[in-house]
Amino acid sequence: MIFEDRFTVRAPIERVWTFLRDAERVAPCIPGMERIEVIDDRRYHVIAGASVSFLSLSFALDVTVTEIDEPRRLVSVAQGLDARLKERVKLTSDLRLEAAGPEETVVNYRIELGVVGKLASMGLSVIKGKARQMATGFASGIRQRLETAT
Repeated sequence: MIFEDRFTVRAPIERVWTFLRDAERVAPCIPGMERIEVIDDRRYHVIAGASVSFLSLSFALDVTVTEIDEPRRLVSVAQGLDARLKERVKLTSDLRLEAAGPEETVVNYRIELGVVGKLASMGLSVIKGKARQMATGFASGIRQRLETAT
């Protein structure tokens, strides 16, 4: 499933870019984030949890930044497994930044989500709703941290 949306941040594009390239600063913006291990500037290992309907999951994800076009575009792929239920997930995230003036940036995002296991059998609408909720939380977290930073 694919979703696309956009949000505006009251911060210059360079500051938004710098923030997005710092995995440890971005991690708290991700709903369900439990732990992040930075391997290098393009690879991370993440533990993130989610509750979808009656399932509580904790995914061990390997994240790789696959494309960088500074300061305009950042593409990453996260794939992993919930150890207890063996649910598999693959998430491709494409972030595109546009300056909307000297102090404002529009962040366009496209997320492609693939799931295998009980999650997939639950129905597209349940998964899509949860994924949209998490994407909205991510956008809010980024906006809050950048707009309140000094």
